[in-house]
Amino acid sequence: MTCGGTDVPMSEDNEVLESSDVIDSSDDVVMPSDEKMIFAESIFTRLEPPSIGAIPAMIHAKAKTVGGIFAGYAVFWWLTVLQVNEKTGFESIFFGPDFLTITILAPCLVFVGSLFSDFSRELGQLFPGLVSGVMFVLAILYTFEPAIMGLAGDLETGDALWKTFRLAVLCFTVYMAAKLLIDAWLLVWVKEFISKHPGIGYSDSLDENSPAVDAVTEPEA
Repeated sequence: MTCGGTDVPMSEDNEVLESSDVIDSSDDVVMPSDEKMIFAESIFTRLEPPSIGAIPAMIHAKAKTVGGIFAGYAVFWWLTVLQVNEKTGFESIFFGPDFLTITILAPCLVFVGSLFSDFSRELGQLFPGLVSGVMFVLAILYTFEPAIMGLAGDLETGDALWKTFRLAVLCFTVYMAAKLLIDAWLLVWVKEFISKHPGIGYSDSLDENSPAVDAVTEPEA
């Protein structure tokens, strides 16, 4: 049996249509850009998840740790700052904030600076790295300014060191929480990236400690 006025058999014509449908469906698969592939591979290389199935557990563990760190931060700040009567007043020479304001400002500078620093590293951008450097320097100045003023005789030494110790603990705590939070966010991005692109597979490289993200290619007919 032939189709219409052509000499092509009906079965062969159906095979041609089916093959064209397969080609069209394969053309509809949208592969991610090279930038996203490189970004995902860099996350795998740095965080080293043992498998794709382990990513949700890693996100959960990091998020839970961040929550615990922030809870401890709040308790420490409440007990050592709000519940303590300061012996002497303190105002920074850098824009004039008092000690209570600095206990909020310095950790915020560390947190935002950590975000900009990691974005600059992962995305390869210049401006966020410059901003993070300025923020880290200001946070360090605010943290160690009381101790320096105590050594210079402008503040009582014990009180000055106590102020610097509290600021150092608050800033370091926020720094650790920020790093874990950024790692968790990157893992969430990779998880969504893989779910949106089923053609992306996770495979180990020759070195088992260096995972990578590869595109799954269709075998040639």
